[in-house]
Amino acid sequence: MTTYTMEWKNPIIYNPIDRVVYAHDLSEVNDDYIYRNPIVNARIYNSANSLAGSIQEKNEAKIRAFYNNGTEDTNYRDMAVSAFDKVNKAVETGDKSLAAAIITSKEYTVLQDTVVLGTNEELIRTGILVGLFEEIATPSLTGKFLNFANDVQYFTNLPESKSPEPTFGAASTTTVEVPKHGGAVAITDRARQVINQGTDVFSRLVGQLQKKRLKSENELTAEEIETIDGVSPITGVDFGLRAGTPPLSSTTPSAVWTSIINYFEGTVSGADFNTIVSKGFIYNEYVSNDQVRGLYQPINNQSAVNEQSSSVPGISGVTWVRDDTMDSSTIIYVLDRTKCIKIFRGPTIAYTVRDPDTETEKYVTKSHMLPKTVDNTAIRAVTGSAA
Repeated sequence: MTTYTMEWKNPIIYNPIDRVVYAHDLSEVNDDYIYRNPIVNARIYNSANSLAGSIQEKNEAKIRAFYNNGTEDTNYRDMAVSAFDKVNKAVETGDKSLAAAIITSKEYTVLQDTVVLGTNEELIRTGILVGLFEEIATPSLTGKFLNFANDVQYFTNLPESKSPEPTFGAASTTTVEVPKHGGAVAITDRARQVINQGTDVFSRLVGQLQKKRLKSENELTAEEIETIDGVSPITGVDFGLRAGTPPLSSTTPSAVWTSIINYFEGTVSGADFNTIVSKGFIYNEYVSNDQVRGLYQPINNQSAVNEQSSSVPGISGVTWVRDDTMDSSTIIYVLDRTKCIKIFRGPTIAYTVRDPDTETEKYVTKSHMLPKTVDNTAIRAVTGSAA
């Protein structure tokens, strides 16, 4: 009788507290996770992506995010030096086959798994909404988020010998239970044999799955933004409405902005109007409004603005974030992104398992993540902003 042993390959786990990806011991879900042999600091790696400079300069910065742990198999910085040296050569020579060889190389599979786990640098559109909000590390997956009300009082014109009465800010709690998400891809030995040589289909599937995780997290965040309970919407104007000969904009946005600013300054305690979120085309309609660009001025250059953000003409201190993951084609969402929603994140796990009995190799990734509204007064929907 033949005995088969499952083979675990490249098990890794992301610690949301220190933002480091570690080699994983595959402890049970209900056990305390044990983090050993750090691989890469996701915070440093992501910062390197945003640096100005050449690809080679960014790669040098990325190398500093990796760790050496004293053995050939766990000296991940040494592996990164070798991998990025080859990447730099591919860039210098323009040799696409050399670049493809790096991507499919078996030498760097742990780096490939780890890097996608720890960064949002993707080819598939994964959205930009998750990065808007503060992440709260939630290693225990359950807890309460505490909100303090800004209602401490300061008294004026106190009579002689009268000490002010103490006041204490009220507080509310939001219960947080972070759910688990996951996906897997697999390939059989026979499939490897019959597929054209030189095409590493499994690696492509793994890469797609990792990117789909990020895309799913962005969709969850979009759904949370659009789910506003207990707060009535603000009536907006259709920025793109035009009439007449020649056609001119029929609406003036300034009154809407005034209403929004007055709401945040007069109604919401300690919150600022600093962010707009919507589909991309609504932003294009706004900047093309004659009251914004100027009467009879040449039309603004139209371009794809999905997954981009910029300042807003006519409103200081506000960033307009465009992401076509948003469902509504008529609503913009105005918010204080520092207060309304938090991203509660637990560990993220990935590993590959080889089963010689079924002749399959399976890649699995699991994440614990929850976008949660903690202050519903710091976000409002503005209806009728487009038709």
